[in-house]
Amino acid sequence: MIIDFHTHYYPEKIVAKAMASVQGLMTPAINGGRNDLLQSMQKNQVDISVLLPLVNTPANCMGVNTWAKNESRDGIIALGSIHPADPDVMEHLDMLHDMGFAGLKVHPEYQNFKFDEERYFPVWERCAELGFFILTHCGFDIKFSAPFKTDPEGLAAFHHRFPELKLVLAHLGGLKMYDEVEKFLVGEDVFLDLAFIGPEEITAERLTKIIRRHGADKILFGSDSPWYGQADGIAFVKSLDLTEEEKNRIFSGNARKLLKLN
Repeated sequence: MIIDFHTHYYPEKIVAKAMASVQGLMTPAINGGRNDLLQSMQKNQVDISVLLPLVNTPANCMGVNTWAKNESRDGIIALGSIHPADPDVMEHLDMLHDMGFAGLKVHPEYQNFKFDEERYFPVWERCAELGFFILTHCGFDIKFSAPFKTDPEGLAAFHHRFPELKLVLAHLGGLKMYDEVEKFLVGEDVFLDLAFIGPEEITAERLTKIIRRHGADKILFGSDSPWYGQADGIAFVKSLDLTEEEKNRIFSGNARKLLKLN
């Protein structure tokens, strides 16, 4: 079984705009619509893709989450999303819990916040109380400039401040920050996803070493589709010098537990 824990697509009315926004910066693997992802899943034998919506402004919270909930069908499981600066965020957290979301996506660059801002600490405390996990972008982002709002050292400090909050740290805990990942995050009780992590980013030998040190039970396969191909991500994980049991955990076992699937 393969669960892709990190995918994106967009409502048909904004797909063209979303794809045009990266023109000249990168070449997407597929187009960014729902059907494009479903076709990729079928071609690459991906059983479930986790859709990561994002509340880009506080006013969009319930609109985005209602859309995401309606998209959760036919092999797609959507996370919810919050904006930490939403004045009604506590009420919305309770509503998202009632809607049945297992976890929430945030992106500090797009949402313009940092995890060390004390004014948002009650939000993370409430997320932990409700049993949500938080999946966050980590490290470099092609559409933003350094210094980035997330880095492995800061994420480790945030985890120590809220150890009861389950964290899924995208892009191996820090895209293009792998020395810092090894120094500050490897071995911590956080999940690392493999979105956009291929041989262009890191050698198979180094990634295997990181997984072994961190523990395969805290690694999640993710592609970052449409920005990175599911086929390429799957092939890279299969090429690693890991046991079949370790690969099964990465491809689906760990995800099933987080998503509370039977």
